[in-house]
Amino acid sequence: MTDMKQKDMEEINIATDVLVLGGGLTGIKAASEIAGLGYKVILVEKDAELGSQKGPESLVGLKEELEALQDLESKITADSNVEILTQTGLVNAAGVTGDFTARLSKGKEVIEHKVGAIVVATDFATAALHENYGLSPADNVLAQSQMAELLASEAGKGKLANKTVAFLVGLAQDGNPLVMERVLKSVLALQEIDGCEAYIYTGDLKVASDGLERMYMESREKGAVYFKLTEKPEIVENGKTISFFDSVARRNIEISPDVIVVEEELRADDLNEEIAEILRINVGPSGFLQNDNVHFFPVRSNREGIFVAGSTREISGLPSAWTDVENIAIEVKDLLGDGKKIVAKNKAVVNEDKCVICLTCYRCCPHGAIYWGDKKAIISPVACQGCGICASECPMDAIQVGGFEDEDMTEKVKSGVVSGNGTPRILAFCCQNSAFEAGEMADMFKMQLPEGLRMIKVPCAGKIDLDYILNAFVSGADGILVMACHPGNCKSENGNTFAQWRVNDAYRMMEEVGLEKDRLCFVGTASNMGSGFSSIVVDMEKRINELGLSPLK
Repeated sequence: MTDMKQKDMEEINIATDVLVLGGGLTGIKAASEIAGLGYKVILVEKDAELGSQKGPESLVGLKEELEALQDLESKITADSNVEILTQTGLVNAAGVTGDFTARLSKGKEVIEHKVGAIVVATDFATAALHENYGLSPADNVLAQSQMAELLASEAGKGKLANKTVAFLVGLAQDGNPLVMERVLKSVLALQEIDGCEAYIYTGDLKVASDGLERMYMESREKGAVYFKLTEKPEIVENGKTISFFDSVARRNIEISPDVIVVEEELRADDLNEEIAEILRINVGPSGFLQNDNVHFFPVRSNREGIFVAGSTREISGLPSAWTDVENIAIEVKDLLGDGKKIVAKNKAVVNEDKCVICLTCYRCCPHGAIYWGDKKAIISPVACQGCGICASECPMDAIQVGGFEDEDMTEKVKSGVVSGNGTPRILAFCCQNSAFEAGEMADMFKMQLPEGLRMIKVPCAGKIDLDYILNAFVSGADGILVMACHPGNCKSENGNTFAQWRVNDAYRMMEEVGLEKDRLCFVGTASNMGSGFSSIVVDMEKRINELGLSPLK
């Protein structure tokens, strides 16, 4: 992320063991892939058994896939590179990328491991929606998971012979392809049982996923009956009969099923928030551990070296989750290598004489890259992304970012506002990941740009000091633009938020000295917005022309 000249480099040693949290289907695959690269893996599962032993309902009716998973589990069980810890939980994690210390609790025993990277591979949780249909759990009213459990064994299948089974799906919640996939797999499995009939009461059919349309058509060809409804059917006596008015046939359609299967809500694992707090990673929408930030997709968290896979980050089927695992394996190899890392010494440097260990940098670092020594804060050169938020927030100016030191930035500000021929002098502080690239695009394609515009590149908008803004006005700037990434699109997660706060502080100070607030503008841009950049800076020039040149000149 930084723009420094990385001449002063050093080689450091990092840990190469990898901690995988979650022994379900995704965690097993992650352990296998990473161990296959030659790294030692500690696979942690909170329950007593691993994924395939718990009855993988996502593989109902898919015998070959189930056998392949069991083979995979056998492989990691026998792999000397994989240490499996069941009935174990994460209680604490200290340190930084390449040097995490994970403390695990197994019964009364506390186990400590040094690891270079961590993979979170929790499964999704389910919640049956009986009440939404006016039903209560009973022998004839099952949740989708209960039906899948029956279908996972020969004994369970035997109980369903010659039964009529009705599924309720997509009428109590917004449709979801994975919810529909679970139903379709159960329907196809039921159709292999003698005398079994399947009826599906559904809202919108969500089949926009690989293979779902084919599964739907196959189930229909084998005799499954689908009723597409706009509202829930009428259900009496806890499932004794189901009926609805068919507007085509102009009569009530009624059946008396032997078993009703109720759809389930799929949601984030209850452990996610606890894990997120321990690992200092962000909790995204609905309790998943990844925000809607394009820079983190597909498998990154806000902390370097901590990865999220499958249903840890979003509701995910097995193929998608395993694709995540393959991406993580590539990321892990790139990060850990052979345990030696070449890093820049001056990515972020702390002045021991100025640091008072006030914890400001530790609290504001979005990457969890800062820890403590005896006399000063220490910034990990592996975990640090060079955004500069810590440097700008430090009340003692004790932190400098390589390539963007305060002294050099001050000189760039002064040289950018050298008096011209009466043309408004406009300084644009540009995040190098968005606005600066947009500005270069505008210049390259000869789009309209003010003559008096000067762009100053920063590693992240979060590095734009309040001092930079105020000094620019004192030095003669007529207008200033603070150009950050759009909300939710910042590589540093919240660098644009810090920049907005500083602009708000500047507004207050400008008001106190009688300088018009319209001379300072905060905007969000993206790297591909060349024409948008041109429009923003041209509008700023028009505004300054209306206000006149700065009275501080």
